[in-house]
Amino acid sequence: MRSTALLIFLVVSVSRATSLTISAPVKRSTSSDVADLSETTIVLFSETQEFAESMKDNADSLLTTYLSLQGEPYSDPDFGLPDIRIANLPTATMNYDTFMRQTDEIRLKNNLYFYTAIIKFLQLTMDEQKDLNPADPSLNAKFEQVLSNINALIDNISTIMTQMDFSVKIEFRTPMVESYIGSAIFKKKLRGYVVCREYKERVALTMRDFEFLAKKYEGHLQRARP
Repeated sequence: MRSTALLIFLVVSVSRATSLTISAPVKRSTSSDVADLSETTIVLFSETQEFAESMKDNADSLLTTYLSLQGEPYSDPDFGLPDIRIANLPTATMNYDTFMRQTDEIRLKNNLYFYTAIIKFLQLTMDEQKDLNPADPSLNAKFEQVLSNINALIDNISTIMTQMDFSVKIEFRTPMVESYIGSAIFKKKLRGYVVCREYKERVALTMRDFEFLAKKYEGHLQRARP
């Protein structure tokens, strides 16, 4: 059985990418940071939180199913490489201070950026797995459901940002995703693992983000204009 240490040694083209999370001001959120929003927008915070919660089981299942089909060491029960990152793939890793000091715009923009970006990585991973595991349709079905969920979530986040007068323009580095040529099976399997893991972790963070926003804006409706 290959050891985790050997796996790390072999990953010569997988980068330890820095987080693409947008930086936020040092100031923590206070009651004065609460904007006057319409009831529609505030309701969308709760609805998006609930939708993210509904995505959790599928995100967990995608990673579990993916690992089970890749052979050793991926299928080992204790497999994990938490420090491995993929170049240009945003990471969901975020400490408490960073989480708390985000402005509404940065919090929403980070979510929009992540999900818009990871679609490209998930689609490539899904296509590669059709070749690597052609006899197992269950994984492809899970990828399809994940992509459908992400598109619905992007619509919700974009709607909220538009209603709050925030820009929804997203810019990516080019080229964003490197297609491994030939029989780079090891690289493809490892990248797919990181993609599925980051997606699972981001769904959990999104649940926290929208729980935070829903509580922050509970009872703060837009003041009626005379």
